[in-house]
Amino acid sequence: MHEDVMGLKSLTRKIVGDKVAGMTDYYRFPELKGSWGGPFNGQILRRNIFDELLKTIHFSAIAETGSYRGTTTEYLHKTSGLPVYTVELNERIYGYVKGRFLFCKGIFVSQGDSRLFLRRLVDNLDCATQRIFFYLDAHWGEDLPLADEIRIVFSKCPQGVVMVDDFEVPGDSGYGFDDYGGGKVLNLGYLKQIREDLQVAAFFPAIPSESETGAKRGSVILARDPGVVNALRTMRTLTLHSGE
Repeated sequence: MHEDVMGLKSLTRKIVGDKVAGMTDYYRFPELKGSWGGPFNGQILRRNIFDELLKTIHFSAIAETGSYRGTTTEYLHKTSGLPVYTVELNERIYGYVKGRFLFCKGIFVSQGDSRLFLRRLVDNLDCATQRIFFYLDAHWGEDLPLADEIRIVFSKCPQGVVMVDDFEVPGDSGYGFDDYGGGKVLNLGYLKQIREDLQVAAFFPAIPSESETGAKRGSVILARDPGVVNALRTMRTLTLHSGE
């Protein structure tokens, strides 16, 4: 019986496609809306950082790579009131997010590779003089697009601000981070060449992990423009990394 049910589900997916199956998931499994304990992995301090960023930098738009279930996507839009452009590689999960925001005029959902998405976006938004917030969370598996994503952003959007999820916080092992091996550890070593080439400043959470909630994943905030960097220096929730 179990094999028959699984076979029927597989046949159904082939008929309707992963995108439609994902959209159906949104209505069938409402509990998925709160994935990872809420926005930003359920982390209140991460939300505080974002909230202070909004007060410090006057962004014109927000871009997100790695939509997943759209929990953080929704928070980004509702908190800022800004248009949010988000991309998801997995077609079924994309279908879920598309269904979730089908009637939301301020959230624009795309499906595909995050690098292609960002290249199109920075060209279409004419980013040269705009301050845009980029939340990069499309890293998983063997293909790690993060370095390319950062280069794309800062080559076309020098006044942008980037936040990377799952990043090692120097001196605080309580914050979790991703390690894919073979030079693919999300830490300052991974960013060394990028920071040297583009003169990018790195900021980290100013509050220790023991005070954080939720999944306690680490993050780094990157900026290139001197005016933006100076503005970030004034934030109480961030601290500038000055070492190697």
